Amino acid sequence: MAVELNEIEETEVELEDWLVEQAENGVPEIVLIGLLRDYADDIEHLGYVPRMWGHSDR
Repeated sequence: MAVELNEIEETEVELEDWLVEQAENGVPEIVLIGLLRDYADDIEHLGYVPRMWGHSDR
């Protein structure tokens, strides 16, 4: 399935907005970095993005 450039850009903007919102709400940047790294590691290990994140998978 091909992903169009505008879809990637829109997703990037949404992620950036979410990260800014979390930081403005007091979530420390180091926590956000850790979350992103953990999810990236999980996705890299699995080879796909799970459609549901189960606690038993983490």
